[in-house]
Amino acid sequence: MPSKRAFTLIELLIVIAIIGILATISVVVLNSARVKSRDAKRVSDIQVLRAAFEQHWLEQASYPAAAAPGIDIGGAASSVLTSNGFETPPGTGTIYLPMVPTGPSSNEFYHYESTLSVGFALRFTTEGATTYGASGTYYAHSNGVDTDSSSK
Repeated sequence: MPSKRAFTLIELLIVIAIIGILATISVVVLNSARVKSRDAKRVSDIQVLRAAFEQHWLEQASYPAAAAPGIDIGGAASSVLTSNGFETPPGTGTIYLPMVPTGPSSNEFYHYESTLSVGFALRFTTEGATTYGASGTYYAHSNGVDTDSSSK
């Protein structure tokens, strides 16, 4: 009888195990890349918002007013700052930001507070390590970004 060439059960199990390990590694790497991508968008959004607020300060000698003590920009409207951007005075003035960015995740907004002692504070949360440090909640002010909601 002629012998047939075929894979043994052990060989098939080893190949399946290797494919499973490679698939697991690729999912972990992909999730890590997604976290970094979302954090990069958050950092970029905060830089854009800070630049727009500073431009408003240079031209108006004040930061944009919020209708409430703290609002989630992009999610709620204020007297000057809305999800569609902000301009001064509303509807007729200079447009400082045509559209306020929202966070990369669904229903994620940056929290804005306009105060006299700080000028403004933008709260955002990162999922991983960024240029600002480890994952956590950060506040952007006119003088930088840190973990304190008040000015230093």
